[in-house]
Amino acid sequence: MKQFLLTLAAVLIGGFLALLAYDRFIVQPRQVDPADDVAGAAQVDLGKARAEAREVAAEVEASVQRSVDSARETMAAQASEMDRRALIADAVQRVTMFRVALTEYHMTNARWPQDAEEAGLPPPADMRGGAVRTVTVGGQGVVTVALDERFGKDGAIVLRPTANASTGQIEWACEVTGDDEIRRALPRCKG
Repeated sequence: MKQFLLTLAAVLIGGFLALLAYDRFIVQPRQVDPADDVAGAAQVDLGKARAEAREVAAEVEASVQRSVDSARETMAAQASEMDRRALIADAVQRVTMFRVALTEYHMTNARWPQDAEEAGLPPPADMRGGAVRTVTVGGQGVVTVALDERFGKDGAIVLRPTANASTGQIEWACEVTGDDEIRRALPRCKG
C-alpha cells in the first residue's frame, strides 16, 4: 500500500508539473496584452477582407460579363453566317428549276432557247426574292443568278451548260462572283 501511495503522489506531482509547463509555455504566449486593441484590429482586418471580397466579386462579375458578351457576339456572327448561307441555298434552289427546264428544252429541241420565256420559264423579275435580284437565261443556255448587295455589288452564280453531242448528256459548270461567302457556300463552283 505504501508503494501505491508513493506512485499516486508521483503521478499527481508529474501531472501538476505538466499542467504548469503547459500553462507557462503554451497558454501564456497566446494571451494578448490588454494594451493592444484586439477588437479594433480584428474590425480593420474584417473590413479589409470585405473590401477585398467585393473587389474579387467585381472582377468575377466583369469576367463573366465579358464571357457572356463574347458568346453573344459569336452566336450573332454564326446566326448571320447561317442566314447568308440560307439565302445562297435559296438562290441555288431557284436556279435548279431553270437548269431542269433548260436541259429538257435542249434535249427536245437540240438547241438552247433564246430566253427564259421561250423555255417556258417565268420572267426574270418574277424570280426576285430572298437575296436573288434576277435570274436570266443568256446565250448558249447560260443561267445567271444576280444576287443583291449583301453579297457584293457583282455577286452572282453563273451556270454554264455543255452538251455532249455523242451521249446527249448535259453537264453544268458553276462560277461565282462577288462575296467570298458565296465561294465558301458553293465550294464546287469556280470563282
